[in-house]
Amino acid sequence: MSIFSAVRVDDVARSVMSLLSEFEQTVIVVDRSTGQEASISHEEIARADGYLPVIVVAAEALWFDLTGTGFALDVRENPEATLGYTLSSIRAGSWSVVMLCIIDLFEALALKGETLCLNDLVEIWGNARSRLQTVPVALQEAS
Repeated sequence: MSIFSAVRVDDVARSVMSLLSEFEQTVIVVDRSTGQEASISHEEIARADGYLPVIVVAAEALWFDLTGTGFALDVRENPEATLGYTLSSIRAGSWSVVMLCIIDLFEALALKGETLCLNDLVEIWGNARSRLQTVPVALQEAS
């Protein structure tokens, strides 16, 4: 069974890889209990079963706050995935809108310091997940 996707996840992944190559900062996550930092490769960030679900959900939260619509994401639990989730499809929106929101996220992270800390997305991710579970997000027209 094929899942309809208005925006191809592979296209977003490749674009995220390209975008990250433009930033000179190292991308990290911080273990909150120990304070230890771990560098994350661009490949891991851009994988649909890596950090991409967090990035795209955070981008969707930005878009939702602006427009009241989302990307109709299909994010599925996956015990084999880095964070336990895989981004399966993006069923609404356009590549340019998704990428503009991701660019905005990365630029905001870049302004915070010498590294891009993915932990800073946790609050956006958590808020978006709880909102998306309780409020049906209207599909926007794919453009």
